[in-house]
Amino acid sequence: MHRKADRGRRKASRRNTPQPAPKRNVAALIAGGVGEFMLTAGAVVLLFVVYTLWGTGIQTANAQDDLRDQLGLDSGVVEKEPIPLDQLEVGDAYGIIRIPRFGDDWEWVIIQGTEDSDLKNGPGHYLTSVDPGEVGNFSIAAHRSGHGEPFAQFPELQVGDIIEVETATGTYLYELDSAPNGDPDGNKIGIRDSWVVDPVPGETKDTEATERRITLTTCWPRWGSSHRMYATGILIGGEEV
Repeated sequence: MHRKADRGRRKASRRNTPQPAPKRNVAALIAGGVGEFMLTAGAVVLLFVVYTLWGTGIQTANAQDDLRDQLGLDSGVVEKEPIPLDQLEVGDAYGIIRIPRFGDDWEWVIIQGTEDSDLKNGPGHYLTSVDPGEVGNFSIAAHRSGHGEPFAQFPELQVGDIIEVETATGTYLYELDSAPNGDPDGNKIGIRDSWVVDPVPGETKDTEATERRITLTTCWPRWGSSHRMYATGILIGGEEV
């Protein structure tokens, strides 16, 4: 009887004693950790893409509305007396750019300045370049991705395309004489190749300009900024105020 009781107590003791947890395979632990990391990284990347394409676009659209108000725009026509170009400050509305190659409704308000804080609101006018219609090189920069993607279709530009620019001084028409011509790598240059916006591209900065030209620049590749792309043209007409 006592032996039966002792056996019962030993069985109960074994049942109540915590048993060691089974050891997990090291490879399984590593695989699980890597999987969790990849899921987290993928979610972060997805959120970044959504913000780049959607979030920044909303901000830029709102900024463009404010800039259009500065110009007094209604249906793409300047209706109130804008600030003279020589009195504009960085970040002010500079004028309007239209590129038919990008669509009949493609129209953006140009910002005075090309710093990141300016380009997030739309295409920017290089402060070191001349105004439209003047002798020299009127130059514009804009984003290809995020912030409304104004130059997303940049590689589609062709020689012969028309660029229309409207400012307080008038409307000016430029015809491109150098463009990517549908090549995604066309007119690709180094990120520090600022010569394209010099008064006479390809010549020293002190070379006196004799032509009325335009230069457009943007990032390459579309989802990066390791290089630049450009297109250039010459004034062919317009109407001054």
